[in-house]
Amino acid sequence: MLRCNICNSSTEPAEETSVRSNVRKFRQEQFRIWRCATCHSIHARDEVDLAHYYSAYPFHNLGEEGDVDWMLQAMYRSQWRRLVDAGLQREHAVLDYGCGGGAFVKFLRQRGYQNVHGFDEYSPTFGDRKVLEARYDTIVTQDVLEHVAEPWDFLRTLDGLLAPGGSVLIGTPNADALSLKDPESTVHALHQPYHRHIFSKQALTSLGDKLDWQLLRYYRSQYSNTLLPFVNQRFVLHYFRACDDTLDLVSEPIQVKNPRLYSPATF
Repeated sequence: MLRCNICNSSTEPAEETSVRSNVRKFRQEQFRIWRCATCHSIHARDEVDLAHYYSAYPFHNLGEEGDVDWMLQAMYRSQWRRLVDAGLQREHAVLDYGCGGGAFVKFLRQRGYQNVHGFDEYSPTFGDRKVLEARYDTIVTQDVLEHVAEPWDFLRTLDGLLAPGGSVLIGTPNADALSLKDPESTVHALHQPYHRHIFSKQALTSLGDKLDWQLLRYYRSQYSNTLLPFVNQRFVLHYFRACDDTLDLVSEPIQVKNPRLYSPATF
């Protein structure tokens, strides 16, 4: 029997498998994962030294030098529009919790949002916990919830950081959409060993209800799925597979001379 720390049930797994890491330095390592039979969320089974794995984390290289490039600009405009639709205003205090290298923090500041802060405990630039002593009108947690060891504790932390009437953007994979029968096909969403707990939609909305949060909007598609050619999740996955299929590619120059990109599948 295994305990699901999302729905708090003890159950035999509905599914179990193992999957490689999608970070280049660790791609030869395999990690076990399982699905809860009650809430259908997915969990990492192995306890690991996360500081060791985050020491080579590609997203920490984004936004540390120079301007945010045109592809990130396109993706971040999509994210920004979602925040505006949910009530973001220029005078709001904004926290990007789990900001990595701070690329989205930089993007918002460039658009005139001056009271924007970032926090990431594994980032040398944004690891100062003093920012967690304030309250925020808008909190962004893009691809963070699935990384934490205790999701309930994390959601309570967010609740305590919110100013009255504030809003939280939670971007996270949907466990219902991920196959454990063919884990290589969803290796980037499973993202081991970094993703500790991946929520099903029902499990996430249920926890929001328990915190007395009101669901303002739900998006089935990632913010990175833009209308620009090649700037969408489908192309990114195609590009990964045409190269070495690791997440490191997001922080490296585009391999425009890669012959595998010049095929009918690309266009």
